[in-house]
Amino acid sequence: MKLLLGEMLSPDIAAQLRSRGHDVEAIKGSDHEKLSDPQVMDLAREQQRALVTNNLRDYRPLHHEAVIPGGPGHHGMVFMPSAYRRRRDDIGRIVDALDKKLREHPGLADLANGETWL
Repeated sequence: MKLLLGEMLSPDIAAQLRSRGHDVEAIKGSDHEKLSDPQVMDLAREQQRALVTNNLRDYRPLHHEAVIPGGPGHHGMVFMPSAYRRRRDDIGRIVDALDKKLREHPGLADLANGETWL
Protein backbone atom coordinates (compact mmCIF):
# COMPACT_ATOMS: atom_id res chain seq x y z
CA MET A 1 0.00 0.00 0.00
CA LYS A 2 1.10 3.53 -0.73
CA LEU A 3 -0.12 6.50 1.29
CA LEU A 4 -1.14 10.09 0.68
CA LEU A 5 -1.22 12.13 3.88
CA GLY A 6 -4.05 14.65 4.14
CA GLU A 7 -3.40 18.35 4.55
CA MET A 8 -3.52 18.28 8.36
CA LEU A 9 -0.56 15.88 8.60
CA SER A 10 3.06 16.98 8.62
CA PRO A 11 5.29 16.16 5.66
CA ASP A 12 7.81 15.06 8.32
CA ILE A 13 5.63 11.98 8.81
CA ALA A 14 5.94 11.14 5.12
CA ALA A 15 9.71 11.68 5.21
CA GLN A 16 10.14 9.36 8.19
CA LEU A 17 7.98 6.67 6.60
CA ARG A 18 9.97 6.95 3.35
CA SER A 19 13.15 6.45 5.38
CA ARG A 20 11.58 3.16 6.53
CA GLY A 21 11.13 2.11 2.90
CA HIS A 22 7.49 3.09 2.36
CA ASP A 23 6.03 5.05 -0.57
CA VAL A 24 4.34 8.00 1.17
CA GLU A 25 3.57 11.52 -0.01
CA ALA A 26 2.03 14.48 1.83
CA ILE A 27 -0.39 17.13 0.61
CA LYS A 28 1.01 19.72 3.04
CA GLY A 29 4.06 21.44 1.60
CA SER A 30 3.39 20.14 -1.91
CA ASP A 31 1.99 21.63 -5.11
CA HIS A 32 -1.33 19.96 -4.18
CA GLU A 33 -2.13 22.06 -1.10
CA LYS A 34 -4.83 24.07 -2.89
CA LEU A 35 -6.80 21.00 -4.04
CA SER A 36 -10.36 20.52 -2.83
CA ASP A 37 -11.23 17.36 -0.91
CA PRO A 38 -12.75 15.66 -3.98
CA GLN A 39 -9.61 16.57 -5.95
CA VAL A 40 -7.44 15.04 -3.22
CA MET A 41 -9.50 11.84 -3.50
CA ASP A 42 -8.97 11.89 -7.27
CA LEU A 43 -5.23 12.40 -6.79
CA ALA A 44 -5.02 9.49 -4.34
CA ARG A 45 -6.97 7.32 -6.79
CA GLU A 46 -4.74 8.32 -9.74
CA GLN A 47 -1.59 7.58 -7.73
CA GLN A 48 -3.02 4.34 -6.30
CA ARG A 49 -2.60 5.62 -2.74
CA ALA A 50 -4.67 5.13 0.39
CA LEU A 51 -5.57 8.48 1.92
CA VAL A 52 -4.78 9.23 5.56
CA THR A 53 -7.01 11.88 7.13
CA ASN A 54 -8.62 13.05 10.32
CA ASN A 55 -11.21 15.06 8.36
CA LEU A 56 -14.02 12.59 8.91
CA ARG A 57 -16.77 15.12 8.26
CA ASP A 58 -15.70 15.62 4.63
CA TYR A 59 -13.99 12.35 3.73
CA ARG A 60 -16.47 9.79 5.13
CA PRO A 61 -19.12 10.92 2.59
CA LEU A 62 -16.50 10.90 -0.20
CA HIS A 63 -15.49 7.38 0.86
CA HIS A 64 -19.11 6.20 0.67
CA GLU A 65 -19.68 7.89 -2.71
CA ALA A 66 -16.59 6.16 -4.09
CA VAL A 67 -17.58 2.64 -3.01
CA ILE A 68 -21.26 2.56 -3.93
CA PRO A 69 -22.08 0.40 -6.95
CA GLY A 70 -20.87 2.26 -10.02
CA GLY A 71 -18.64 4.55 -7.93
CA PRO A 72 -15.02 5.16 -8.89
CA GLY A 73 -13.61 3.25 -5.92
CA HIS A 74 -10.38 4.11 -4.14
CA HIS A 75 -7.24 2.48 -2.78
CA GLY A 76 -8.21 2.77 0.86
CA MET A 77 -8.86 5.23 3.65
CA VAL A 78 -6.95 5.46 6.91
CA PHE A 79 -9.04 7.50 9.32
CA MET A 80 -7.68 9.18 12.42
CA PRO A 81 -10.24 10.09 15.09
CA SER A 82 -10.39 13.82 15.69
CA ALA A 83 -9.15 13.24 19.24
CA TYR A 84 -5.96 11.60 17.88
CA ARG A 85 -3.21 14.07 18.80
CA ARG A 86 -1.19 15.49 15.90
CA ARG A 87 1.29 17.82 17.58
CA ARG A 88 4.97 17.84 16.67
CA ASP A 89 5.83 15.63 19.67
CA ASP A 90 3.27 13.06 18.42
CA ILE A 91 4.97 12.53 15.05
CA GLY A 92 6.93 9.48 16.20
CA ARG A 93 3.76 7.80 17.49
CA ILE A 94 1.92 8.55 14.23
CA VAL A 95 4.84 7.24 12.17
CA ASP A 96 4.90 4.01 14.18
CA ALA A 97 1.12 3.54 13.82
CA LEU A 98 1.21 4.14 10.05
CA ASP A 99 4.27 1.91 9.65
CA LYS A 100 2.28 -0.87 11.32
CA LYS A 101 -0.67 -0.29 8.95
CA LEU A 102 1.64 -0.34 5.94
CA ARG A 103 3.15 -3.63 7.05
CA GLU A 104 -0.33 -5.11 7.63
CA HIS A 105 -1.40 -4.07 4.11
CA PRO A 106 1.67 -4.38 1.85
CA GLY A 107 -0.19 -4.79 -1.48
CA LEU A 108 -1.59 -1.92 -3.55
CA ALA A 109 -5.08 -3.38 -3.42
CA ASP A 110 -5.01 -4.67 0.17
CA LEU A 111 -7.22 -1.86 1.45
CA ALA A 112 -9.01 -1.08 -1.84
CA ASN A 113 -12.45 0.42 -1.19
CA GLY A 114 -11.99 -0.24 2.50
CA GLU A 115 -11.10 1.70 5.58
CA THR A 116 -9.01 1.28 8.67
CA TRP A 117 -8.47 3.43 11.74
CA LEU A 118 -5.46 4.54 13.76
